[in-house]
Amino acid sequence: MSDKQSHELITQDDLADADLERLRRSGIVALDCEMTGLNPQRDLLCLMQLCDRDGTVTFVRTQTWAEAHNLGVLLLDAAVVKVFHFALADGSFIVKQLGIMPQNMFCTKIASKLVRTYTQEHGLSALVRELFGVQLDKRQQTTDWFSTELSAEQLAYAANDVGYLIGIKEQLEAKLAARGLLPSGLSYAELNTRCQAFLPTLIHLQLNGWRLGSDGDAAAVFAH
Repeated sequence: MSDKQSHELITQDDLADADLERLRRSGIVALDCEMTGLNPQRDLLCLMQLCDRDGTVTFVRTQTWAEAHNLGVLLLDAAVVKVFHFALADGSFIVKQLGIMPQNMFCTKIASKLVRTYTQEHGLSALVRELFGVQLDKRQQTTDWFSTELSAEQLAYAANDVGYLIGIKEQLEAKLAARGLLPSGLSYAELNTRCQAFLPTLIHLQLNGWRLGSDGDAAAVFAH
């Protein structure tokens, strides 16, 4: 996380014009969503936090997400990389609530699973602890994000969830590049690129009711 991190713990119902231009100039934006649950067909999107390369965090909170015009412009801008930790979940809520598919997504959980094969811990806390030596405070994770007023503690937690993502992406990409080739002849880096590009398809599958694949689940799309 940059020492320049700046957030006033103020939410707005859309990105201001100046924030949109700042985030587009950054060329890369870390994003995270807070929801009332993990089912995009049932649960609500409550908050989106966005962090630029300099560490400035902006909060968007509205019950009419489809009317957040500037946020939609940013999400559709393919020139801006959108870094999520769990893009399948966040992306599904964005498609459901805003009606648009984010362009140029990067999921740090996917990259972690491809290169950190020495561990089963791929959560954000584990990545921040290993790569930055910082223990995140996750006590606000399961609080009520739909409450009328969000507390300063909730917003500080939300800011921390995006503050490290761009640095995590860069470190994981360096690890992938260093791994070289897989036995199949494809590089770790290229495999990651292909997985990231497949995210929109995975989101469409999930939103439309297909299970993606798990041991013993014969109905899953990628099961035997």
